[in-house]
Amino acid sequence: MNPSLKKGSREKLVALFAIGAFLLAACSGTTSSTESTSEGEATEASSDIKVAFVSQIEGIPYFAGMKAGGEQAAKDLGITYTHTGPAKADSTEQVKIFDNLIAQGYSAIAVSPLDPTSIANSIKNAQDAGIRVATSDADAASTTREVFVAQASDEGLGSTVMDALATAMGSEGEYGIVSGGADWATGNAWIDAAQKRAASTYPNMKLVGDIRYTSDTAQALQEAQNLMTKFPNLKGIIAVPSTAVPGVSQAVENANMIGKVAVTGFGSPKTAGPFLESGAMTSTVLWDVKALGYLTVWALHQMALGNEFAAENTVPGFDKPVTYDSATKILLLGDPTIFTKDTYKNYDF
Repeated sequence: MNPSLKKGSREKLVALFAIGAFLLAACSGTTSSTESTSEGEATEASSDIKVAFVSQIEGIPYFAGMKAGGEQAAKDLGITYTHTGPAKADSTEQVKIFDNLIAQGYSAIAVSPLDPTSIANSIKNAQDAGIRVATSDADAASTTREVFVAQASDEGLGSTVMDALATAMGSEGEYGIVSGGADWATGNAWIDAAQKRAASTYPNMKLVGDIRYTSDTAQALQEAQNLMTKFPNLKGIIAVPSTAVPGVSQAVENANMIGKVAVTGFGSPKTAGPFLESGAMTSTVLWDVKALGYLTVWALHQMALGNEFAAENTVPGFDKPVTYDSATKILLLGDPTIFTKDTYKNYDF
């Protein structure tokens, strides 16, 4: 944790991390029995089919929500499901976790890759071992993954977050972007879409300070502070990964810039909630994370059975068919959702 944080700020950030850890613990045991290992929690069922998902980072509400949705799908489908991931956003550690799953008899594995390049060989090795492989939440389109379970289109997400920021800024002024790792392909795609939206629709908005790449919440806080110091006329910031959302928002609170610097981004309602309440965040853009977890496990089950995806797929519990694009091999959850102070409490992730 950054030693320059105020005591109250440190406590708020620690509390947010605690929420994520609590949710992860609370989500276990939702099926008939569980088997815990050093690399995740496996939900036991009667079927011989075993599937797994490797997240980008554990201990945050976002992936706790995906886990809850995945466990519900496993229970409904009667299959064994393992949810696991690194304790921090570390692509090397994520590859190790994925590699360790290969020899454990899984039928299909999904991963939210931190770095598509570093995970590519592991995906191929899993497939050579007869394991079906998908990406979910984040893609690795350059690899041999068979399908990407996407939360929403890159264009839809980037356009939506830029529209939300423009609304808060009055469609003019300087804004900044605080992202995750520079090699995070999915985040970069969202940023590209957001910038294209700004160029085509908001000519009076100007990106300053380039893209600020970060690895954790404390670094995001520092980068947001740096942006506000260097650009005193800054009117908004987009926090791209869920780890950046609390850091950027806390920086705005610390600088007493609520109402002067608007913040939006891609944080879960629980992560963004305290800052939506304080006014440090004007909105957060996301999707139904539990539904994404459910769809991921449903897709892995279909792959394990050898079933092909149709152009439109009926998924238990979903109000609308889930579309599949055979050209891009993308199974699409749906459109993004904007969460505000008035709506975020309706969602438990």
